[in-house]
Amino acid sequence: MKKVFFILVLTVLGQSCTFNQKPEFVGIDSVSVKEASTNAITLLAEARFNNKNDLGGTLLTDEIKVYVDGIYLATVSSEAFDVPAKDNFIVPLVVNLPLSELFKEDKGNLFGAILNQVLNKKMKVEFKGNITYRLAGFSYDYAVDHSQEITIQ
Repeated sequence: MKKVFFILVLTVLGQSCTFNQKPEFVGIDSVSVKEASTNAITLLAEARFNNKNDLGGTLLTDEIKVYVDGIYLATVSSEAFDVPAKDNFIVPLVVNLPLSELFKEDKGNLFGAILNQVLNKKMKVEFKGNITYRLAGFSYDYAVDHSQEITIQ
């Protein structure tokens, strides 16, 4: 009798949870300079999602590369993000652009390009790569290709 009751409870719970589709990737916006110093520039961007499912999951952002004026400079670093159920949510993307690396090696005149951009107070920042969604053995990659001109203040 206990086994029948347990199976019945699992069936009811399984049917009440919906997982019709993966969360929707709305896009990246609100790219801004969080901090600018003589050592580094820290950028903050928001990856927007909408999850209509009763189940959450995890988002990983380790595959997103950041380009400044077309030159690769950094990779987004963030921890795994827990996806909330039935909610619109934002995954913060933090990028540290270390200026000390520019002095060690001039990657295709990158230092001159960045110095020019800093003096002009504008630079084109591009995010390219994948955000990976995972849930119980299921995984899906969202392609990210976003560019925006930002102002350094």
